[in-house]
Amino acid sequence: MLHSFPYIALLAQLAVAPTVRPVGAPSAIPFDTTVAAANFSGVALNLEAGGRVRIVGGTSKVVRVQVTDRGQHCADCIVSVSEIRNGIDVRTGRTRMHGTPADLQIQVEVPTQTNILLTSAGGQVEIEGVDGYVSGTTDFGAINLFRLSGAVKVETKRGDVSLRQSYVRGSVHTNAGRVLLEDVGGDVQGTSSKGRVVERRVERVATSP
Repeated sequence: MLHSFPYIALLAQLAVAPTVRPVGAPSAIPFDTTVAAANFSGVALNLEAGGRVRIVGGTSKVVRVQVTDRGQHCADCIVSVSEIRNGIDVRTGRTRMHGTPADLQIQVEVPTQTNILLTSAGGQVEIEGVDGYVSGTTDFGAINLFRLSGAVKVETKRGDVSLRQSYVRGSVHTNAGRVLLEDVGGDVQGTSSKGRVVERRVERVATSP
């Protein structure tokens, strides 16, 4: 399984800046593309335009990226998908209103065994059915994690976090909001700087580093 490899090394590989082969130049919204996922470790997402992102693991051997503006036309929003060493890089941004989150909907379908490295300017995050390392931060918005296995390290500055029906190691955190761990096993901690931590049917098992 992917999570048998060193965590830091995999994240470093996904964060490599030089692209090996661009899949396409920055494109306007709506956007829909499919990329073969052979011989790759995972997907890095840098969502400078923010928006709601949903990442779903499945049996397909390709990565599909769909971006829409949810009916709120964003003329200056752009998206690009490129191949990087050991992975695929997904980026969103704005050509004029830099630093202003847009009301985008980002849907990413990945193979089940995929590592995820996510940075978002803000918006709800949903990740489901992934077996690998999941590392993510969003400036605001809820984070919902479901049916994960491997390792997690996710954080939102403002919003609730839920981790359900998963067996993982790592941590989930919010600066302002509630943390819910439900039907979870492994070695995982939930923390909140300004909010409650609720645990339902959590069974912790210490794991080796």
